[in-house]
Parts: sequence; structure tokens; C-alpha cells
Amino acid sequence: MKRLSIALLILIGFQILAVEIQAVFVDYNRDIGVVKRFNVDESIPIVFSLFQQLYSPPPGFRSFVPPGCLRAAFVLDDAVVLDFYSDKLEGMTFYAERMALYQILLSVFRTFDVNRVYIIKDGKRAKVFSKYADISLSFGREEWTEWPIH
Repeated sequence: MKRLSIALLILIGFQILAVEIQAVFVDYNRDIGVVKRFNVDESIPIVFSLFQQLYSPPPGFRSFVPPGCLRAAFVLDDAVVLDFYSDKLEGMTFYAERMALYQILLSVFRTFDVNRVYIIKDGKRAKVFSKYADISLSFGREEWTEWPIH
């Protein structure tokens, strides 16, 4: 029994190490979302590893996710709670705010096996992401699998 437990822990460990980040960026030429795959930076939690990629798009791609905006992340059953610094989200245009949410939500749903994403700011519930997009309710996987959202 002890050997089986150790073998299962090793397999689970390899499964976690094999996780791949799927970050969505905006193509400069076509203004569409493009998925890029990255290996996980094991020195930091996987959600922060995903956001590190979103903060620094590869050449030829654009990111609307403000650098350093993620404050914390929590996994609860089949949901992820993303906590953002409100001051990092200030001054976004309607277009930038919408695109940032597209990038964040599509990237989270492509990387993690969760069904809902909740967004809060400064550790508290909020009504809007920056100035325009309603974040008072959760975002469901079923609506956030394609670019653009329909």
C-alpha cells in the first residue's frame, strides 16, 4: 500500500510538472486572439507564471494585460478567483479593458480545468474591471472558449 501511495504521488507530481500554459495574445496584423504555449516556470505558482507570460507578449503580438496587475489567485473547487490591484487597472480604454478580459479569461480556461472565474480587486468584490466591464458575477467556461466572445 505504501509503495502504491508513493507511485501515485510521483505520477501526480509528473502530471503537475507537465502542465503547459496556454496564453492568448492579440495578433498585431489581424487583431485576433492567438494561443501560444509555454512551459511552466516552476519557481512561482502556475497562475503567476501564466500572468508573467501575459505581461510579456512574444514579438509580433500584443497584450492588453497591465504588467503587475495580479495581486493574488485562489482555486476553489472548480473555480479560480483572480484578485487584481485596482490602481494597475486605472485609465484603460473600453477596447483595452475588453481585450484584457478576453486574454485573461481565455488563457485561464485554456490552462486550467475550471468552470468559473471570479474577479475581485484589492481583496474585495467590485462592480467593474476598470471602468466599463461588469465583474460583479462570475465568468463561465461555456461562454469563454472562443475568440471573440459571442
